Amino acid sequence: MNLSQRIQETEARIVKYQDELDVHMKTVDDENPTEEAMIVTKDLTTKIEKQQASLEALKGAEAKLALSAAKANGNGANGGGNGSAQAMTVYNPRPFAFPAKKIQPMDHLCRAITVALKHHAEKNQRPMIDLLKETYGDNENTEMTRMVMGQMVSKAATIPADTTTLHWASELVQTVIGEFIAALMPLSIYPRLAAKGGSFTFGRNGTISLPARNTTSTIAGSFFAQGAPIPVRQGAFSAITLTPKKLGVITTLTREITEHSTPSIEGIVRQAILDDTAVAIDSILLDNNPATTTRPAGLKNGVTPFTAVTGGGIAAVIGDLKGLVGTLIAGTNGNLRAPVWIMNPADALAISLTQAAAGGAFPFLDEIGRGTLMGYPLITSSTCPVDTMFFLDAADFITATGDSPRFDVSDQAVLHMEDTTPLQISSSGTPPTVAAPARSLWQTDTIGIRMIMDLNWAVRRTGVVAYTTAMTWN
Repeated sequence: MNLSQRIQETEARIVKYQDELDVHMKTVDDENPTEEAMIVTKDLTTKIEKQQASLEALKGAEAKLALSAAKANGNGANGGGNGSAQAMTVYNPRPFAFPAKKIQPMDHLCRAITVALKHHAEKNQRPMIDLLKETYGDNENTEMTRMVMGQMVSKAATIPADTTTLHWASELVQTVIGEFIAALMPLSIYPRLAAKGGSFTFGRNGTISLPARNTTSTIAGSFFAQGAPIPVRQGAFSAITLTPKKLGVITTLTREITEHSTPSIEGIVRQAILDDTAVAIDSILLDNNPATTTRPAGLKNGVTPFTAVTGGGIAAVIGDLKGLVGTLIAGTNGNLRAPVWIMNPADALAISLTQAAAGGAFPFLDEIGRGTLMGYPLITSSTCPVDTMFFLDAADFITATGDSPRFDVSDQAVLHMEDTTPLQISSSGTPPTVAAPARSLWQTDTIGIRMIMDLNWAVRRTGVVAYTTAMTWN
């Protein structure tokens, strides 16, 4: 219960005990009271006194907390010179007896974007820092959110810089980006695959260069006879260079959403960002396009797919699994370090429900339920196309990210509402090309959130990715 509820409960108990005492006293003989009657009288009187003392303490606490909140918000005043608290506005107070919510780094990001949305919904009438305090109170967590806003959300110039804690804020932002990527795990393949390989950050560097082995050469030792010369072998190495690539996604929300309660809109914003970012990353990760100046290469690029076994049933399942594992073993010269499966949940379910024979056992049911297949980890996500299955060595999958994602909020942009190949809104020509469908956020009373972050990945050696499509067992 919060403080007001506790006061009401205490007052109710006092009335209850007073009624009981009134009824009891009507039965007591004042000239010759029994010992039992005196005990009941004393007991009820004591209860009333204790509850009255508790009520005074609770009301005193309520007055102190209200005065403190008023001073914190700049509304406290002494009235009539007697120090009594005047009428005041308390920003989103937390009930007295409720435990404070444990704030995670990702929460600061979602809160910052929520405040930016409210800021636009109110047509920028108030500073964002005032909206932040009004929405989430004025406390230590709010101060952390303010610093995240200052570095991660567009138009943050309205929030004063804090040079004394800039380094600490930078560390907080690093934590936020780490948790932002980790929060994609239930939805996206990328963070779970990246966690099994090498992960780096660009920081102030424009390029990250990493050594890579050429699998055609070996520096393995050999036995040799006494007095004979030792073989001299030279390994072949190359360098994998990662430069920042810009990943971006835009999602739109109606203005009516901003009129919801804060927990609701914050949850909506969080889910929209995670859903759209997961699709944006994985759609590039799993395609067959080569690396360009604007994007990294898809996992299928340069890889000849394994031809799926025909016939369906358990024989086709085992044939496809053996074929992919054999392909990867051959491609890596048997040097598998962190192999992992990637597939759509529907395909994983199909494998788990494939019987060894008609009316027989389900050989893969328990293993897939544990998140593995043939002893290797299994990553499932709806962002992986149905009827496509990957098997790759995640140890050779390397990633690099920027220091933080950047979020911008607008209610005046014009967007081409296309999720795969968006075009310029218009381009010159005969006749000119106009993108369709297009939407004006201002005209439709809609708010757009844009996320941009530096991200790149690469596979350090050839032969570490195998995949198949058109499986016959699903």
